[in-house]
Amino acid sequence: MREEILIAAVMIAISVIGSGWKKNDRKWSVVFLLAAAVAGSLVAGMGIRFREIVEGPFGFLDSSLNVVCASVFVWLLYVGGCFDSLFAPITKIKNRVVKSFAVLLFIALPAALTGFTMASVLTTGKIVGDNLKANGMDGKKATTVVVGGSFIGMIMPPNCIPAIIAANGAGSVLPTPYIGFFLPLLLTAVPSYIIFTLMNMKTLSAVTETNREEKSTFSIIIFAAVCILLLVEGLLSSFVYIGGGTLIFTIASILLIVANKGFGSARKCLDTICDGMENAVWPVAFIFALGSFVEVSSMTGVRGLYSLWILPYEVPNVMLVLILASLVIGTFLGEPIPAFLITYAVFPIGWLANTVVVTGCAAGLACVSVLDFRGGLIPRVSKALGTDCKYGDIIKQIIPILVATLCMGLVWVYFGDNLSMLIL
Repeated sequence: MREEILIAAVMIAISVIGSGWKKNDRKWSVVFLLAAAVAGSLVAGMGIRFREIVEGPFGFLDSSLNVVCASVFVWLLYVGGCFDSLFAPITKIKNRVVKSFAVLLFIALPAALTGFTMASVLTTGKIVGDNLKANGMDGKKATTVVVGGSFIGMIMPPNCIPAIIAANGAGSVLPTPYIGFFLPLLLTAVPSYIIFTLMNMKTLSAVTETNREEKSTFSIIIFAAVCILLLVEGLLSSFVYIGGGTLIFTIASILLIVANKGFGSARKCLDTICDGMENAVWPVAFIFALGSFVEVSSMTGVRGLYSLWILPYEVPNVMLVLILASLVIGTFLGEPIPAFLITYAVFPIGWLANTVVVTGCAAGLACVSVLDFRGGLIPRVSKALGTDCKYGDIIKQIIPILVATLCMGLVWVYFGDNLSMLIL
């Protein structure tokens, strides 16, 4: 057996056994990815290579700062009552179609800003879910719309952690910066957004007028300004650079603190900031641990052997196989191994990586977060809303948007090079 195969087998086995042992518990996936990185280094006879274990996460540092700052901003909006103030007029919309599209967008926005689903589940998703449940809506339907809305938000721009992960594979050792994904992500999300709204119009339009409206006009203005600035930067990034999302979110968060008069006390203000950061701990820790895992696999020659194996095959076909493998593995073992496979799916296009093609691979990883039946999005939303819904009941309602997302992903994988001149 070649040494590289043994190394890969040991690293993957640790992650797989860990996922099975802890039933896809997300917080443990970070531990097992790091343990696998250390084990790979030891099996290769290189000792514990702190350089590679630490260097891997640095490829994600800029994007992770953006995610954390966005998470703090979203939590400040939530605690300050901004989302309640936004939701109140949405519930008063008379047109059933417009109201449904507005409610789903409302759920999706926090996940779109931060790049991870729980940002929506814990804020706007909870607001909508509680409203529906309070008015007698079936818990299964409430859970379905929150799962769908938060998933769609995750694949929307400006941030998308699956795309951030996929981008890591584009530059061999150092990742291609997470820039230029705005339009590809937007075009990936729009079909799912339309399909899911039309499928669940009765539920989405069932939200009733709320008494939770609070006066936070200035916070709404700040929120709107952030969305406009991010839209401008995303659409015109080749011509306009306004400091990146990290700067925008940081300044906006400071303004929110001022607008809310420090949330009443320095302690509450600090608690709110810390809670916002805590919400982003797992997503950031996960991509950091994955960075170590991928870096050690490169250092020990696993990536080189993989490159040799795929040389005879068409790159899009290699990507398709790894995306499909990720979906199957992710359903039973969660996100760690699929995330690793997606970085390898992107790897063959190297420094010439096209962000449209990378987005296609990211679509597969995004679907894994829902398909995971033990530690995925569905059980987490059910727990957050207190609905105690079964995975099988919800996944049947979500399958159409997963299929739509995957179809868009496959279009980007196979035709992204030709379409990039139109999209970017």
